[in-house]
Amino acid sequence: MRHVTSKLFAVPLFLALLTIAACSGSTVVTLTATPSSDPFITYRVGVASIQLQTSSGKPSTMILPAETTVDFTKVTDLSELLGAPTVPKGTYSGAEITLDYSAAQIIYDDGSLDGVALTAVDASGKALALARVTVSVDPSDPLRSAAKQASRLSLSFNLAASNLINLSNDTVTVTPLISASMQPLDAKQVRLNGPLLSANNSVLATGVMPFDSTTAALGSISTQPSDTTTYEINGFVFTGAAGQVQIAALPANTMTTVFGTLTATSSASILTDTSTSTDTVTTPTTTTPTTTPPTTTTTTTTTTPTTTTTPIVTTPTSTTTSTVTFTASQVLVDGTAQSVGFARLSGTVSARSGNTLGIEDATLTQSGATATLEPGTTIVDVGPSTLVTFFGQGVEAAISTQQISVGSVIEAFGTASNTSTGQVLLDATAGRVRLDQTSALGVVTAQGSSTLTLDLTSMGGRAISSFDFTGSGAAPTQYGVEFNPAPDLSNSTVGAPVIVSGFTNSFASASPNFSASTLLDPTTINAQLVVDWSGGTAAPFSSFDTSSIVLDPASSNFGQRHEILIGSQLVNLVGLATNPTLTPGTSSAGVFSIGHVVSSTVENFETYSAFITQLQTELNGTTLATGMTAIGQYTTSTAAFSATSITIFLNN
Repeated sequence: MRHVTSKLFAVPLFLALLTIAACSGSTVVTLTATPSSDPFITYRVGVASIQLQTSSGKPSTMILPAETTVDFTKVTDLSELLGAPTVPKGTYSGAEITLDYSAAQIIYDDGSLDGVALTAVDASGKALALARVTVSVDPSDPLRSAAKQASRLSLSFNLAASNLINLSNDTVTVTPLISASMQPLDAKQVRLNGPLLSANNSVLATGVMPFDSTTAALGSISTQPSDTTTYEINGFVFTGAAGQVQIAALPANTMTTVFGTLTATSSASILTDTSTSTDTVTTPTTTTPTTTPPTTTTTTTTTTPTTTTTPIVTTPTSTTTSTVTFTASQVLVDGTAQSVGFARLSGTVSARSGNTLGIEDATLTQSGATATLEPGTTIVDVGPSTLVTFFGQGVEAAISTQQISVGSVIEAFGTASNTSTGQVLLDATAGRVRLDQTSALGVVTAQGSSTLTLDLTSMGGRAISSFDFTGSGAAPTQYGVEFNPAPDLSNSTVGAPVIVSGFTNSFASASPNFSASTLLDPTTINAQLVVDWSGGTAAPFSSFDTSSIVLDPASSNFGQRHEILIGSQLVNLVGLATNPTLTPGTSSAGVFSIGHVVSSTVENFETYSAFITQLQTELNGTTLATGMTAIGQYTTSTAAFSATSITIFLNN
């Protein structure tokens, strides 16, 4: 996950595929994924289409301009902005999503260097090609498109609920479960990728090309930067106005990436004077983007964005305002790499010898081409002239290539070629390397006042057994982590699972080996419950009502999965002294979903009570439950699970 240290600034979001007519609105669509207790190294599939559906079930606006390949393991810690199209006025119940598995690359992390390649199959065991699923949003909160209004639709692909692995046959049975909501599903950062359309001292406008797509942009977004905006432009770091000057000097269509958060708001009020109105959405055309600040007035501070907009009058006495605000934290431009024909390679450093880095299962993007997975080991060469930067740093500083160590998550830019053994070699000796944040999972073996020592289980999403720490100065069973400033370590006791995020310290340096900016302990880690019922069951719970769900492992016909994962700690539900009890969490973000295997549909609810009411109707004694997942906080001592998300699959 990209954790950004720079201050935030507020920017109004303006959306257009074409000039919005009086009968159209705009919808920002984001896509993320929830992780699986089955560790995937790569889960690359095609997203063939995402199409909105009207309340009568008819297909409508297409969200994606063309099929694009998505590695869902790369979006478990962020959301991707897919598009901002015009949506005809009306009410929409949800969307139909088509996934293309015909050329899927799915690799399971069994701890070996290369992992295990899996073949995607359907419920009958046949090779899977296209998989379609219809998802509906909460009936009480549908997607409503009104004239010149903007809204957000959140989608999340649940990897745990959608996939059942069979390592005996090296297959994965896929039954897609995608959650959908008009409310945010989580607090993840949002990534926006697209070509630079225009820039000056007050406005930055980009198109929307999700997941490094090479097709034409769908929609455009204009942002208003501030003096605290940080930029990395072709390896050089700027802040505020200096960065905006550099952006304005770049050629049109230079690819630009922005990270931040989206906030959707909607309000209604009664007016005594209805003689005037203004639009909350300004829409540049596809050929001549907006180059001056829009009519929306935005007041920017370094901490809390405020947008003031005169609402649109919808009746003689009332108004409804629907807006989407993008709060950006980092802007990246890698245009020089494109212009000189450099390739970009991303992945986690699994070994280092001198100035040679080993990257397992890297993603390679050649200039002007789509991203490809490179199975096995890719070699990256660095040298004294390699420019090194930290993602999110607002201060320019000289960084040695020694900062790249085992476990570093990197993006390297250089010249790609093939070795005599067929391996990809990226020569970055005259290029550059960007160090991204690394997440490390482990169990605490020692605690200091501002340090932890961990027995590592994974780094950068890979099992620790696939790393070679020779020469790094680090030992994976006694891995030193430092914090500055020190967080509350009271729950990070010996034996506790923790997750830390930050940067590895220099190669060949003594402990501490890692500088962490964030810490998750057993009280803050998002636990994941996963259950399968062999052959399905008509009575999956000992009880379930609008207050709780109680599992009974002793009498359940569990399948191969029946566990709760808390970081690197696995809790087997079978044999627990207390039956696990699920209650709804207090977080406003989240969704509760009922999937249907045969009809390939998913019902989504924003509240636990609505979810249970519907489930009690559908789980009627003849319909069978086949699987369940939940995300939330788990208390081991009481077997209590406070869930912000619950999914259940039924066999109908």
